[in-house]
Amino acid sequence: MLKSTGLTIRTHGTFPELALLSPSLYDPIAPLETLPGGILLGIGLHPADPRTATVVKEAAEAGFAAIIIKMMSQDIEQLAVIADQSGIALLVVEDEVSWRQLDALLESAVGTVAEANSSLVPLGVGDLFALANAIAAMVGGATTIENLQEQILAYSTLPDQPIDEDRRSGILGRQVPYQPENAGQYASVFRAEGAVHIDGVGDAAMDRLAIAVRAGKQPLGSIWVVDADGTLDAEAKRALESAADIAALHMLRARSSYDLARQQRSELLRRLLESDDDSQLVAEQLALGRTGPFVVVAFEAEVVPGSEEIALARLLDLVSTHCESHRQGTQCVMIGTTIYALFTEARAGSLPLIEGLARRLIDRAAASLHLNLRVSLGTPVAVVNEISRSKYDADRVLLMLAAGERGGTYASAAEMRSRLTLLEVAALFRSRPRLMSPAAEAMVEHDSRADTEYAKTLRTYLDFSCDSAKTAQALSLHQNTLRYRLRRMKEIFGIDPGRPDDMVVLWLSLYVQDLLLAHPSVRRDSLDHG
Repeated sequence: MLKSTGLTIRTHGTFPELALLSPSLYDPIAPLETLPGGILLGIGLHPADPRTATVVKEAAEAGFAAIIIKMMSQDIEQLAVIADQSGIALLVVEDEVSWRQLDALLESAVGTVAEANSSLVPLGVGDLFALANAIAAMVGGATTIENLQEQILAYSTLPDQPIDEDRRSGILGRQVPYQPENAGQYASVFRAEGAVHIDGVGDAAMDRLAIAVRAGKQPLGSIWVVDADGTLDAEAKRALESAADIAALHMLRARSSYDLARQQRSELLRRLLESDDDSQLVAEQLALGRTGPFVVVAFEAEVVPGSEEIALARLLDLVSTHCESHRQGTQCVMIGTTIYALFTEARAGSLPLIEGLARRLIDRAAASLHLNLRVSLGTPVAVVNEISRSKYDADRVLLMLAAGERGGTYASAAEMRSRLTLLEVAALFRSRPRLMSPAAEAMVEHDSRADTEYAKTLRTYLDFSCDSAKTAQALSLHQNTLRYRLRRMKEIFGIDPGRPDDMVVLWLSLYVQDLLLAHPSVRRDSLDHG
């Protein structure tokens, strides 16, 4: 889970198992406490400062399992070598993630694991960590329990069970590291009726014994047991198959509680995004203040048909974790196939940081999920009952990105403001046909019937401020041909270029006709957000 927030491991050596302890904060004027298996947050440590290497060594000597620093655009390979030599994991967190937010995330994760793994708690429904230890002891190898998004829900902590780099990285990031072989391996696990043997490859050098966890025919996740020396036999498979039935009960109970809370929160956020009715009451239930500014960011992926459910679930996890770690109070929901993130305190100075986050998510989705992502930033709004306006603008920008009206995969409402305004005008014209210029309607109808290009010619002529030379060049026409067409327009449609008011309405009507063709989804209800 934490890996998708921007926390990555940069070392490859062997280091102590993580203890279920709160992270420690580095204090430059106090000696390091001895904390076997702990995590040290290297606040204020610069990768290029020689003192940082010293702190890494001292942390290893004090028993810490991991130290976290910020990269600050520096090369940290030498520091990673020192960490490997010292027997401590070096992790890097992105500069934009605040230490306070990272500490809160780690504290929450450790607290959840500690509660589940406490020796004082009997093995009960929902205690996945105790179950992972029971499976590891029964089957004979280090065990992980995963959900369908390949997130590690629980892992065994029995001593002296060998593990490889893939398991080590997965535990630190709470996410199975990507390997090209993953898709084929998971497909074979979920096709099988029982436990299957998976050959080791790459960082997952050790073989695995794996089984799908199901409730009836519905898949819930999977269990993976490290087969370090290839000795897990038919008896181990039978034991794992029995354990999968127990794991299904645990996962169903845990998922039902989690899903209920998430569903309730998602429904509240959906109401806030789609309507300003009771917005203040809904915002209070979501623990949002009444004043912002707020801004909505919309994420839309190109998903291969047949894989929508899992792909979108993984994308929602990626977006939610990343956004919520970037800014406390950020909330995410999926409506249809679009994911929305609502940012609080979206002042002008923070918008470039939100844009940077959006662009990183485009890269992350491509690298880790193999999804092409389009992202739009709505209009910042001051109060909660205007949040639906920000979502509306974000939706319209997504439409324009999908139509290729702007190069790239990211755009903001501020950049597309003129186009958004014209879309509003188009919605108004559609709802009130009497506003449309009769000449424009007649011209479009004539072009359709007689295969002429009067509408295109006149709009181009008006676009170029009635400059005949530029218009003829843009349309690849001789100027005499252009003049002939303009005369015929006057004869057929009664157009008089000498009447500026008529020309403004005519140009706007022609522009709106094109917009309505390009964006047929522009409807009357668009005006409700005006």
